[in-house]
Amino acid sequence: MSNSRTRTRTTGPSTWAGAVRNPWTVLCVAATVVLGPAAATASALDQANKAPLHHVLGNSRPEVGP
Repeated sequence: MSNSRTRTRTTGPSTWAGAVRNPWTVLCVAATVVLGPAAATASALDQANKAPLHHVLGNSRPEVGP
């Protein structure tokens, strides 16, 4: 005969162990590692493109006569 104190729990793997074994989790983590920096760079470039243009003056030195 067994009672509630002598029974052992049979639970599945822990949350992290189960998540690591899930191929979708691994795929999403890999995509985040690869695409994360690219997304940050794209965002910075997008902000730079929205900035007002910086007009460079041609020759800024005054011309010296003969």
